This record gives sequence, C-alpha cells and structure tokens, in this order.
Amino acid sequence: MAGKYDKSYVDHLCDHEQGWRLLFTFSVGFLALSVLWFLSVEPGSPTYVVTIMNLVGLSGLAILSGFVLSRCRR
Repeated sequence: MAGKYDKSYVDHLCDHEQGWRLLFTFSVGFLALSVLWFLSVEPGSPTYVVTIMNLVGLSGLAILSGFVLSRCRR
C-alpha cells in the first residue's frame, strides 16, 4: 500500500507518457491546420470566432502536454 504513494504526481503523469505524446502530436497538428484555416477565414464571421477559440484551446493543450513531456524527460 505504501508503494502506491511513494511516487510524485509528475511520476504518475509520466506513467502515461505515450498518451501525453499522442495528445501533443495531435494538438500541434490541428493547431497548424487551424492557423491555415485562420488565414483564410473572413474576420468577424462566426467561423472566425470558432477558429480563434480552437487556436486558444489547442495552444493550451500543446503547452500543457509539452510541459508534462519535458518534465518526464528529467
């Protein structure tokens, strides 16, 4: 029972490193597609707003998953 609590929170996150890597890859890929989409959308349209929201959300996911992956490499 004590072994379950010997690891830090980051160590528990690193147990799922493959999933974090997959999340990072998909978020960066879709972020690149969203940037391309953003450049071709008319400003002020509802699609523009949704694209901005996608850019913010995907940026957050990419930063979070990249941070976790960088901590797992230490």
